[in-house]
Formats: sequence, C-alpha cells, structure tokens
Amino acid sequence: MADWLPFYRSWADEWQRNWSEVLSASSAAAASAGMPRPGTFPGDLFSMMVGAARSWLIGKKRAFRFRGHDLTMLLADISVEGSDLARAVGQYGQVTISARDIGWGGYQLERMEIEARNVHVRPGPRPMLVAAPVLCEALVPAWAASRWLATMLPRLNLTLQAGIPQIAVAGAPWARVEVEAGAQGRSISIQPRALHLRDRRLSLRSPAFHVSLPVLPGGITLTSVTPAPGGFVLRGMVSEWQRPLSPDDIERLLSVMRGGKDRLDL
Repeated sequence: MADWLPFYRSWADEWQRNWSEVLSASSAAAASAGMPRPGTFPGDLFSMMVGAARSWLIGKKRAFRFRGHDLTMLLADISVEGSDLARAVGQYGQVTISARDIGWGGYQLERMEIEARNVHVRPGPRPMLVAAPVLCEALVPAWAASRWLATMLPRLNLTLQAGIPQIAVAGAPWARVEVEAGAQGRSISIQPRALHLRDRRLSLRSPAFHVSLPVLPGGITLTSVTPAPGGFVLRGMVSEWQRPLSPDDIERLLSVMRGGKDRLDL
C-alpha cells in the first residue's frame, strides 16, 4: 500500500488543482449571471450549470449548432437523479432531458427524451464531463416521415393504416405496399410484407431496401424504429459522450445564458 500512496497523493493533488482552476474561473461568470458562486466541490458547479440551463432553456425555443446544422427545440424539463454526497465527488447519476417541437436539418420531431446515464467527471489534466451511455427516444409524425421518404424516393408516399405503415406509388393510389421498418445504425431498413390491391392483401417475399439518414446530432446510432399512434418512435444511443470542462468552456456557456441568446454553438 505504501508504494501506491505517492501516486494517490499526486492524482488527488492534480484533481483538486484542476477543479480549483475551473471553479475559480467560473465564479465571476456565475455571479454576473445572478447565480450563487460555486463552492469547493464539483457538484456545486454542476448544480449551478443545471440551474442555469433550466432558467435559459425551459419553455423557450432555442437553437444549438452541431456539425453545420441547427438543432432547434423547446425544452420541457431537465432533471438530475443522484445524491448530494455522490455529486460532491463528481458522480451525478442520470440526467433526463425532455423536449418537443424539435427541428434538425429540415426534419421535424414531435417530442424527444434523452437519458444520459452514469454522468460523472473524469479527472485529468483537462477534466471531462462524461455520460455512458446516452439513450434517445423521439416521435416522428407520420407526415414528417412521409416527407422525409419523398426526399429520398420522390414517387413514394408513406401513410399509416390502422397503425401499419404502407407505401403507395404516385399515380397508383389503388396499390399499396405494407412494410416493416427497422434500424440499421445510420439508415432505416424497409421490408415489404404484403401488396394491397384495393381490398385484397397478397403476401410478398421481397428483399429489404435501405434509406440513409441525415447526419444525426451527437453521433447517435439508430437502434429501433416502431410504429406508434400518429407516427413512428425512433430510438438511438451514443455509447459514450464527453465534453471538456475547461474554464473557457464554462465561461462561454454561462455568457451565452447570461446574455439571453437563442443559439449556442456546440
């Protein structure tokens, strides 16, 4: 154990020094934003940032810049599950974000919920805020899904008939193909199951075809597509998300919130 003691002291000193710099740099920004100054633990800083985010986001339409595209949303709620003791050592548990009226790259989502699990601070020369995994669930309205498919395959029209997705060809409304949708990471697979000719249903054996998705925010990988009342539920995940917690990053974030701006570049 004696052999490990110098290493432990060095790690602890580095951890404390990193957080002292971050907390010190963010104190002035917090005070000018009308928020309490952070204390000596990472949990204080995290609570301050969540409080600022709630004040800046909830009930307001905001835009975030990802990879050259704007992600717009109206935040409904943000919550943090975790004990105060755990937060004092940089362990925050689960963070849940609920939003509605979401737009991304010209596409629309009715609602979305993000669950960031095992949220914690990874100490080091540059502290990182880490979540692993991050789960996402979104409802795409049927009309938005149909419009998206039409941009890929202009002659096709997607509808929901009794909760079952069907595709019709332009100019032939009397013929529809019943399909089943699936997820393929960066694309959606569409598997034909039956051909509807007016009131007749004929089973089909046909290979699936794949439609590529636009670049998703945060590098989300699609895991499932399920029909739902009024549209489709899309689920995806990011195995690990991380973001630096440097003094400059925190100052910029708080400055945007303090200034009441409607857009944040990420």
